[in-house]
Amino acid sequence: MSDATGFIAEQRNNRRASVLILAGTFALLFLVANLVTGILGGYTKETCSPAKVLANGYVVQPQVCTSEFRFNLVALVVTIVFVGGYLFIAWFASASAALTMVQARPAEGPEYAELRNLVEQMSIASGIPVPRTYVVDDPAPNAFATGRNPDHAAITVTTGLLAVMSRRELRGVLAHEMAHIRNRDIAVTTLAVLAVGAIAVIAQIGLRIGMFGGMRRRGDNNGFALLLLLSLAIYLLAVPAGLLLKASLSRKRESLADATAVQLTREPSGLRSALEKLEADTTVISRPSAATAHLWIESPLERGSDDGMLGSFGRMMDTHPPLSERIAKLRIIEGLDPEGRGPNDPFPTAI
Repeated sequence: MSDATGFIAEQRNNRRASVLILAGTFALLFLVANLVTGILGGYTKETCSPAKVLANGYVVQPQVCTSEFRFNLVALVVTIVFVGGYLFIAWFASASAALTMVQARPAEGPEYAELRNLVEQMSIASGIPVPRTYVVDDPAPNAFATGRNPDHAAITVTTGLLAVMSRRELRGVLAHEMAHIRNRDIAVTTLAVLAVGAIAVIAQIGLRIGMFGGMRRRGDNNGFALLLLLSLAIYLLAVPAGLLLKASLSRKRESLADATAVQLTREPSGLRSALEKLEADTTVISRPSAATAHLWIESPLERGSDDGMLGSFGRMMDTHPPLSERIAKLRIIEGLDPEGRGPNDPFPTAI
């Protein structure tokens, strides 16, 4: 009972952490966007003293210009509207884009009747509308959910998943994906991914402006150096920070979905057994993409095996907690050895 209580407490902690991380990601995006707006001159007022020219055209004193910071409400509003508009449009189209990227097709026909039946069962258990169901022709066992809200959601599984999961294990996987939909994880993580993508693009624009736009500052070596230094700082600090925030948020939502799936099915063994099969399987998704990696129940991207600082940094960028860690938590709920494996359901003869 104490283990279950700890699992519920972890759900609450993951929700609170997710809110803070997402807020931090948006704050970083807002900061980067306004810094680049400043580089473009949106918050700068330039004052020039007139040149002194003699009647014969000889310049006694050239025009001297100085720049100083000036708050510009118009520039601030334009920056917010531009970034917010991009996020809204990209978020609205994200679900269809993800399904297109993985070449998903509707799960129609009698061979997918059991899959559709389980999706309906988990929909009733979670209290949300039945999501659309899709299949991806890929031998790697995996699944993901997408959609901006429960009314516009979809669950996608690979043919490889259907080939290795029993009905109970498949129910656990679908409960995990249904949990993502009910918890609105897809909207949260998709917004984080889009925000980090915007940070990378805006930072790159700022870097290009710093490198080439500064050339127009004729003879202003100090101004050019400052502009270039600020642009490099934005690119080298903001982009990795955004990636770390995105990965951390995705890991929190995966752990939250595992805990919610246990609540929906009332049995941790189905999901635990499914995750153990995924852990043992070495097949890799044939069309992996970093843009959709956060959606899958198991990361479709190959992980490096580096040790030391390089390996630690790579693990910080992972969008999913290690499968061994997720399995250990579920095994503890079952009263099993967290380091052990099994028992697992037999492989199905047909789906």
